[in-house]
Amino acid sequence: MDSQIPHEIIRQRRLKRIIRTAAYAGTAIILFIVLISVLRGGIKASSINISVADRGSLEITVSSSGKVVPLYEEVITSPIPSKVLDVYKKSGESLQENDLILRLDLAATNTDFERLHDELEMKKSKIAQQQANAQTQLSEMAMQIRIDSMRLQRSQVQLSNERYLDSIGASTTDKIRQAELELEVLAMQYDQLKLKFANLQKNTQADMRVAELDLNIAQKNFALASKTMGDAQVRAPRAATLTWVNDQIGSNVAQGAQLAIVSDLNHFKVEAEIADSYANKVLPGNKAVVEIGNDKLTGLVGNVAPAVANGIIKFTVTLDQNDNPKLRSGLKADVYVINSIKENALRIANRLYYHGPGKYEMWVVKNSVAKKRNVVLGESSYEHVEVLDGLNEGEAVIVNDLSRFKSKTKLRIKD
Repeated sequence: MDSQIPHEIIRQRRLKRIIRTAAYAGTAIILFIVLISVLRGGIKASSINISVADRGSLEITVSSSGKVVPLYEEVITSPIPSKVLDVYKKSGESLQENDLILRLDLAATNTDFERLHDELEMKKSKIAQQQANAQTQLSEMAMQIRIDSMRLQRSQVQLSNERYLDSIGASTTDKIRQAELELEVLAMQYDQLKLKFANLQKNTQADMRVAELDLNIAQKNFALASKTMGDAQVRAPRAATLTWVNDQIGSNVAQGAQLAIVSDLNHFKVEAEIADSYANKVLPGNKAVVEIGNDKLTGLVGNVAPAVANGIIKFTVTLDQNDNPKLRSGLKADVYVINSIKENALRIANRLYYHGPGKYEMWVVKNSVAKKRNVVLGESSYEHVEVLDGLNEGEAVIVNDLSRFKSKTKLRIKD
């Protein structure tokens, strides 16, 4: 009769098998964790960029963002309230200077134009008549002054004669007194006439200045009306591309409403903006480097907006090669404005890891091993970052963002 194995022994054997299985599984998990840790402690050389610290000039820059826009762009607006009468060009067409784009209805404007023309002609006639009248008055009064001057001279001669006759006993005191009185009256009349003539001259000049000013205003109003009439025939101000046009014939347009946009799509500039805290570092004439994708262009800071909006300053960069075939309106650009140069600076390559002066945890490479080290970085240029502390000339450092290895202190660089 076969003997049966006690249940207690069977239970103990099952428990041992479970323990062994668990031990094997635990060991496998530990080995897996160790393997992962080992693998994570290394990095492929092909996936990193290494920069060797060297000394050289450092063009200090401030960075900003911007976009490519046409070098020349003009928005043509309606000079008057009107409506679109005819459209001669389509959006996207090339234009030559003075090409007719569209025409506005001038029915209401013609009336004002004719009224201003009539007013101008009336003022011209009025000032001409005023000048003629004033000249006549002045001429007549000047003639009277000459006559009175001759009378005064004759009276002076007569008085001298009477005094001579009196000295030889051939005249009387009454005659002398009468001659003196006549001379005095003529002298007063002569002085009064000269004063009246001077006042007439001043008044005439003042009246003429007022009339000329009035005429000048009328001429300006008429010239403006003439320009408005001409502007209603909307023409291309220069050779360019018509990028937009109001082609809705019969549509009403308010004064100042957009009628067309004319752009030079062969030459470009960059419009950029930066925080106002950098206002003293972005000045007209500063050199700039513009990065568009993988392309790098150079230029100069042009206009800097004098006003600050929401803590932002806007400025433009004129490009040395503004007709680069890769330029397109609307492309995003990174702009680096150069504001000073440091000579013999210790530097490393500028990459995405850099986000301003301060202390960084960087990986210093030696013998295919990268060790973490604190490095103090200063200002930057488009290509380099200044090293203030933590690196020596000739040491190599990884310039990639390795924040995923934050918990590590050492990395093995694998081929």
